[in-house]
Amino acid sequence: MVEAGADVPAIIERLDDLRASMGEYFIVNDLQNLVRGGRLSNAAGFIGGMLKIKPLLTFDDESHKIVAIEKIRSLKKAYARAETLFQEELDQIDYPVRGLVIHANDPDAAAKWQADLTEKFPEVPFETSYFGPVIGTHLGEKAIAIAWMKDFTKA
Repeated sequence: MVEAGADVPAIIERLDDLRASMGEYFIVNDLQNLVRGGRLSNAAGFIGGMLKIKPLLTFDDESHKIVAIEKIRSLKKAYARAETLFQEELDQIDYPVRGLVIHANDPDAAAKWQADLTEKFPEVPFETSYFGPVIGTHLGEKAIAIAWMKDFTKA
């Protein structure tokens, strides 16, 4: 936009529009980081681990914190639920989106999920990335997420 001669207010308006279109679902693979960080008790972490609970999280727009929205048994079901929620989001919007698979030190799982998502959602271009240290520490190793935003290349 700068190269095209746009002024600062127009650029800020565009960035605000893109930020408002963002959504995400995080899957926590290992509850131990939540226990170590004090977000989950030892007992809950132990029982959740035994039951193979995979919390599904998202950002809360009001508190600006990551919050749990569901507890799902098994990683496979967590992936499927995140995909279902993503499809529900797609059904409610009227603009093209770009997708992103974000991982915490698990590039193989991210590449596999990206390939699966590309097949299931051929209209959505997907890329992969990794969590930064703050979110990665919060979610723990092997966490993964699907995120999306308005496709800035088409709008």
